[in-house]
Amino acid sequence: MTFRPNTLPVLAALALLTSTLGAWEVPKVTPAAVADPAPAVRAPESGLRRFIVVRTFPAGALAGLDADGKKAVNKCNATFGVRWVYSYANADRTKTFCIYEAPSEQAIRDAAVANKIPADDVIEVPVVLMPQ
Repeated sequence: MTFRPNTLPVLAALALLTSTLGAWEVPKVTPAAVADPAPAVRAPESGLRRFIVVRTFPAGALAGLDADGKKAVNKCNATFGVRWVYSYANADRTKTFCIYEAPSEQAIRDAAVANKIPADDVIEVPVVLMPQ
């Protein structure tokens, strides 16, 4: 096995650093302070396109959204060929930014009407830009 000329000094420095870290006290991060990582981006299933759906809710409207409510939304969505991938919400939970896969914008809007939930904006996002 061969290493680039700078590899061995870097490996030695890492070994030294990890051996001395045990003597330092690493501050604990509380789970509430850590943001949930975004799921890995995968391509939509064949025949589906990716959309961002922006919704505005009255204060407190999302407080009662539980597993049964999500299951009902997903079941209704499926009748329109729509898949809820995941959502982000602002701090007061009055606005959501949802990632959906669907055959069309209209399918998402029809599913929203059937679910009795708003769909302020539906934006197709076929391009994924990664920071790397």
